[in-house]
Amino acid sequence: MNITVKRHAADRPAPDIVEPLLTDIRAALERGRAELDSGEPLQVVRITSLYVAGLAPGDLVEVRDMYQGGPWRGKVTSVSHTAAEGTLLTELELVRT
Repeated sequence: MNITVKRHAADRPAPDIVEPLLTDIRAALERGRAELDSGEPLQVVRITSLYVAGLAPGDLVEVRDMYQGGPWRGKVTSVSHTAAEGTLLTELELVRT
C-alpha cells in the first residue's frame, strides 16, 4: 500500500514510513496523522459549552466544532463549571492531540 499524508502547505517532507504489517487504509491514514501530529507543537484550546457531567483532567474527548474544521481529539487539562443567567456551563482547557 502506498499513501501520501499532507498537512497545511506540505512544505516539510518527512522520511517515508515502511511498515509491512500496516495493510488497512484507515490504519495507514491514522498512522500518517499521528506522525504529522508528533512533529507539531501542542496546541492548547479553551472551550465553553453547555454543562457536561463527568469530565476530569486526563480524559480524552472528541470535539466537533464547525468553526475549527473536522472533528479532533484532545486531552482535558482543566475543567470548571459555572452558572450564568440560569444556564450551567462547562469550561474546558484541552491539549489538542
